[in-house]
Formats: sequence, C-alpha cells, structure tokens
Amino acid sequence: MKKCLFLCLSLLLAPVLALCEPRAVLFTATDLHYIAPTLTDNGALFTDLIEQGDGKAMAYSDALIEAFVAQVIAEKPDALILSGDLTFNGARESHEALSLRLARVRDAGIPVFVLPGNHDLNSSSAARFEGDGYTRVDGVTAGEFAALYHAFGFDGALSRDADSLSYVAALSDDLRLLMLDVNTSAAPNAVLKGTLSWARRQLMQAQADGCRVVAVSHQNLIDHSGLLSSGFTIRNADALRRLYAVSPVLCNLSGHIHLQHMGQTDSGLWDIATSSLAVSPNQYGALTLTEDALTYRTAPVRVSDWAAAQGLSDPNLLDFAAYSADFFRACCLRQALAAIAGDDAPEQLADFFAEANAAYFSGRMDTLARDSALEKRWQAQNGFLPLYLADILSQPPVNQCELTLSL
Repeated sequence: MKKCLFLCLSLLLAPVLALCEPRAVLFTATDLHYIAPTLTDNGALFTDLIEQGDGKAMAYSDALIEAFVAQVIAEKPDALILSGDLTFNGARESHEALSLRLARVRDAGIPVFVLPGNHDLNSSSAARFEGDGYTRVDGVTAGEFAALYHAFGFDGALSRDADSLSYVAALSDDLRLLMLDVNTSAAPNAVLKGTLSWARRQLMQAQADGCRVVAVSHQNLIDHSGLLSSGFTIRNADALRRLYAVSPVLCNLSGHIHLQHMGQTDSGLWDIATSSLAVSPNQYGALTLTEDALTYRTAPVRVSDWAAAQGLSDPNLLDFAAYSADFFRACCLRQALAAIAGDDAPEQLADFFAEANAAYFSGRMDTLARDSALEKRWQAQNGFLPLYLADILSQPPVNQCELTLSL
C-alpha cells in the first residue's frame, strides 16, 4: 500500500519537479586581473602601485585564482563564463599561466568560455615588477588571445565573428551563449557594425532553432552609475538593447565597472554586472536556469578553506575575507583622506566613505548605516569624491546580489 501511494505521488509530482530542476547552472566571474607569479616579487614598486589603486587584492592574485579554480571544480557547474579583464596588464605570461589553470577546470568536464576585456589585448603597460623597478614584457594580439584560449569557447563555437573575438556557443540543445567582444582595436568599447550584423543573424538562428540565449559582454549594456557611465557602458549599447529586445536573450552578463549591480533596459532585459573577482568580497555569480525561472546569486571564493587544505600558514590567506576587506578599506581611506580639506575630523569622513564604498562595490547598499551629519559634512567638500559619494548614497538600499525572474 505504501509503495503504491509513493508511486502515485511520484507520478503526480513528476511534471512539477521537472519544472523546478535546474536546466543549467552557469558560474560567471569577471575582472580577475590575474598576474602570473613570475611577473612580480611583490617588491616596493608593485606594493605601492596596488596600495594606491582601487582595492584589488593583487598581492594574492595567484592564490585567489587557485582557490577559485578548486571551488569551481568542486561545485561542478555546467559552465564557467569569464567576461574579460582576465589579466592585470595584458602580459603574455599572465595569459599563459591563467590558461593552464583554466585547463584544469576544462579537464574536470566543465566547459570554460572567455572574452577579452580592455586590459587584455595589445597592452602597452605589460610589465614585470622587481624591487623598485619594472621591465616591459610582451602582451598579446587578438589573434594570439584566441590561440592561447582556443579551448575555452573558440574551438567548439557554433559561429565566430570575422571582425572580432565574438562567438556563439551551445550550452545545451536549447540554450546558447552569445559572447560579444566589444574591445577591438578598431572600436574600443563599442560593437563593430559588422559584429552587430553577425550577432543579429546568430540571434535569428537561435530563435528559429527554439533556443534561448544568455548574452555576455565585458562593458555594460546599461548605465550602472549616474556618475560612472562614460567608458563603462558600451558606446553604442542602444543598438544592442534594441536587438536584444526582439531576440530570445534572457539576460546580459557584464563586468568592467567592478561594482556588483543589476539593472534593466527599457524593454525589461536585465544587465547583471558581477563585481571584480579581485576586489572584496571576491565574489562570482551563479546563474541558474530552469524551464520557467532564472535566478542569480553571488558567492565568495573560499580562499581560506583552500589555504587551510593546502597546509599554508600565511595568516592573510587563512583569513582572506578579512584581509581583502581590510585592504579595500585601507585604499578607500587613503583616497578619502587625500581629498578632504577644511574638516575638523577628517578621519570620521574617511571612515564613512570607506563603509559606503565597500557597501556599493559589494552590492549591499541595504547594509549601509546612513549618517545625515557626516553626509552633510561631505557635501561641504570639493572635488570628485563628494560627487562620487553622493552618487553612491543615491542608490536604493537593496541587495544587488540576488535576482529571481519568471521566464
């Protein structure tokens, strides 16, 4: 009797369970800014460069990528998508070292798909850092990029664009990736006219074949900031938005701006900008697709777990989340203190700026404690930083790390 009841329930629930089961789980990461260990001794110049930078935890770049690779292999998504700025400064050695690490993901049966970002090709700043100096090293051309990463999207592509490193790949019988290169030397931060025509043909074919599409670009499809849009949003994004509005595109995955932020086009399509993997909280996105829903969640790279499993003793690695957050905060404090003038307690203003910027970058403006008195004191300051902080504070207090859509 019990066996019969169980069988009946299983038959009744089977259609429901089928709809709830993931059809695809895609991991997406961006702005890795990886630098090969052979390119830096973490000496004076490199240390000063990163401490005066935007908070990327570059001193542990290789450990972060090793931990990420191990985590991806352990969690077994259906694919890993890397949407550009794979390297710190476009050095060939960094591309070569990263491709070897990605090969371990591919060898574990997980397809990897890559795009170049604005830091990856034809770099004039590719360098090896030693002590208080540096030497120039080779970068890569677009053709060399495709050759180095041939196994990560290019070899098995259904179609490749003749004018860029754009390609279409099949994830399953009814799901495709449109990997759109907007970093050609001919039109940086824009879609070439020929590439747009090629993309239109690919989307028409996908629709005819009954396939849905996840689009990917390095730069953004929409403005994710009221202040930071020039150089971040694709210059002719309006043409892409019109194309995607009449195509089977489910969403666009992007990066570049280093913020964790999501927003919609006029037609309702979501552009999901995943924050930089190199910046606290060092997170990636997990996109899950079922027959009738799309969900997106971020997750941090568990560097400390990886370091402990490797038997490492570096305290920064064994509590990497705290180290990376502290490093980002220190960069924010230096930037703020250098900009503040004529205030009796600049440390208070700097602290508030660091907290606000951390919440902004991590996509968790809902966690920021507002302080009207400090905000008013910031308004009395001059220069770019008060405008930037005002833009941060204009953001709604929502969690930008989670999204659920009905399809």
